[in-house]
Amino acid sequence: MNGRRILAITQKDVRDAIRNRYLLIGLILPVAMSLLFRLLFTGTTNLGTLPVAVYDPGGSRFTSQLQALAQIKLVTVDSVEQLKEQTATAGSAVAGIFVPSNFDQDIASGIQPELTIYLNIKKGTAQRTAFRQLVTQQVWALNPAAAPARINWSEASAAEESPTGTTFRVDLYLLILLLVLSLAMTGAFVVPLLLVEEKEKHTMEFLLVSPATSQEVVMGKALTGLVYSAIGAVAMLILNHGWMGNWPMTILAVVLGALFMVGVGLLMGSMFQTTMQVNTWSSIFLLLLLLPTWFTVIQIPPAVNFVVRLIPTYYLADLVNQSLSNTVTLSAGGIDLGVLLASLILIYGLVIWILMRQET
Repeated sequence: MNGRRILAITQKDVRDAIRNRYLLIGLILPVAMSLLFRLLFTGTTNLGTLPVAVYDPGGSRFTSQLQALAQIKLVTVDSVEQLKEQTATAGSAVAGIFVPSNFDQDIASGIQPELTIYLNIKKGTAQRTAFRQLVTQQVWALNPAAAPARINWSEASAAEESPTGTTFRVDLYLLILLLVLSLAMTGAFVVPLLLVEEKEKHTMEFLLVSPATSQEVVMGKALTGLVYSAIGAVAMLILNHGWMGNWPMTILAVVLGALFMVGVGLLMGSMFQTTMQVNTWSSIFLLLLLLPTWFTVIQIPPAVNFVVRLIPTYYLADLVNQSLSNTVTLSAGGIDLGVLLASLILIYGLVIWILMRQET
């Protein structure tokens, strides 16, 4: 392949996308939704001081950091039972934090100690979400170079029944939804329009009879899609604190997800001939790609689970969920990565095959 030809195609498409208002809407919409959700659910300026109970027998640096925050009012207790009592009613603490006695020493040794947090489910969603963000930021401030501790989120009223802390997280759900939406908008709308506009303007024929091969055309269009996917994904991660958890795995998941979404867009653009066809079918493809994100962080019936597992974005959403929660396992993470890689091979093979047939 000729790198110059690929870059020339990419540069042309990037310029075309900037001038196309419909393509810009597809890129801006997820960012606008993220800002709206952030305003509705994660604003901390109008929530007042958040009362938080803490049991910290070792007097950790983490507790000292929380005490210095104007948004939090700490109430010290003497046992885990008192933590649960403090988070049992709507008028008490928004959460209770149990910090093990050797917390600072374990972090210094790289052990990643567990920080147990009991959320008060009778408090408002905005308060709990704001508290989650504050705590996550303070935990990462202990060691920005790596995940310093594991946060075990648990509902106070169900702590005994749910010791692993698998509670529903609004902030995590919204981040996964918006991240996949951003990638899917690029794949389902931006990329196919780039190809279809070439056909409508009768420039695709010139590309295919030029020295550029079908593989180089695919690479050029794919790089354009990846540029805009990267812009959207970075914006989503910054706006929603997506650098938390296992961030290298998050980056890998986003790269594979972007490649898959771009492949979907190339396949659509190869099959469709007009902008009207893209606009008609893109919404259907977008809904299918987003469907698994609705069920990623909650328990669903086996029949529904079977259906959503047939869609590759389920494995993208699951991998992002694991990485952001810092719960990636070799088995589950390996399955997600394997399915995404197999999906990439299949979809790009189809795109190249279709373009090669068009050449003849």
